[in-house]
Amino acid sequence: MLIDGRLWLLIGLSIAMLFTIEAIEDFTDGAWPQMRRPSGYFEAVGSSRTLWMAVAMLVLPGLVLTILNLAVLVWKDLPYGNTLVLGTIFIIVGWLLFLATTIDLGGIGLFLERSGAVAPLALLVVLIAGDLLLLIAFIQIFPDDLTSLIP
Repeated sequence: MLIDGRLWLLIGLSIAMLFTIEAIEDFTDGAWPQMRRPSGYFEAVGSSRTLWMAVAMLVLPGLVLTILNLAVLVWKDLPYGNTLVLGTIFIIVGWLLFLATTIDLGGIGLFLERSGAVAPLALLVVLIAGDLLLLIAFIQIFPDDLTSLIP
């Protein structure tokens, strides 16, 4: 059972979730220096901050649904479904782009910030699609009889 790669993926995602919660908390509190710009030329960055905060708030349910889906798959020893894989890809891409933006990895953050509202709106669409796909996958694999959850 310890050799199962899905179990190690579940552990890794849980650890990543802890760091993501901390990063989102710092981001929403305004601790990221590249997001604090003086008024004037970067006025558009301040207005898109709300959209970036919406992206941050959509990353969390996607990661939670990914962890829940993976936990049920490991528990019931079920195979992956296409809905789960596609939803997970959307969430991971959105999560990585959000983190790259907030830590300004390789100048990606500054580039995406200067794009205005286009980048956060595109990420919102990707994350909403991923969240919905993961929710559908979770509903499909969750046991119908809740008494089977009680040992």
